[in-house]
Amino acid sequence: MSRRGALALLVAAAGTVSQAAPGERFLVIGASDASPASIARQAQALAEGGVATGDGPGLVFSTADCGDRSPVFAWAAAAADSAAAAQAVLARLRPRVPDAYVKRCALKPGSLLALGLPAVDASIASVPQDAVNWSDSDRISNVLPWAVPGSGARLVLQRHHLALPDDPLEGRRTRVLMAQPGAAPIPLLDDCVGAQGALLSSGWLALTCESEQAADQVLHKVHVFTSAGVAVARVPHCRLPRLAAADTLQCQAETVDALGRMRLSPRTLHLQRP
Repeated sequence: MSRRGALALLVAAAGTVSQAAPGERFLVIGASDASPASIARQAQALAEGGVATGDGPGLVFSTADCGDRSPVFAWAAAAADSAAAAQAVLARLRPRVPDAYVKRCALKPGSLLALGLPAVDASIASVPQDAVNWSDSDRISNVLPWAVPGSGARLVLQRHHLALPDDPLEGRRTRVLMAQPGAAPIPLLDDCVGAQGALLSSGWLALTCESEQAADQVLHKVHVFTSAGVAVARVPHCRLPRLAAADTLQCQAETVDALGRMRLSPRTLHLQRP
């Protein structure tokens, strides 16, 4: 069967169910690729080429968020609640993207797609193709594996590109967001290099980021928030946070001696609620 024929079958299959079940969407797909760099550039080209459906700029997602066993990245022009709505968007998209089709997607709970956030940020398209220190993992956003109790919110590491001259990181940045379906994400940190060991307990949230380097040792900073995303403390030169009591944070303070050796020692901090 030809690719065009297979796509037609996908569209027809989507049209056999008029309304999405809870947790399902009809996605109007205009491009797909295994490479996050390539799909970012394709999504940018679609936007710059005037592919407009009246449904917004679209979203790059991983088909793993639909449960696909061999996932790729795809650009969806829209995520519709019904087959009819998806077909209306498809009709507007097809004149510019003849191979566009509809994919019925059972959303993976807590995934980027379920949260309405891109798997590959639009800024990734601006990463120079000759950048030497970028890997695919620097281009792909992800969700940390646990939910915030009481709200169902998730923490998202949104990897993006910041174009700055002579930047030692070649523009690699990791934004931290708190997100839940149907709500605007709450930005926690503009950049958290090497995000580690998020901790959530007793209404507190702690994130560890790499902050600087001393000799050959990487130093860290612990950022503490309430479970609503309000910043309450920043603890420099500390790692491995844990709650010793309801409002008592312990972490391992970092010091580097003259020979470049790392020494860790316990540090205790009392947390005050805003």
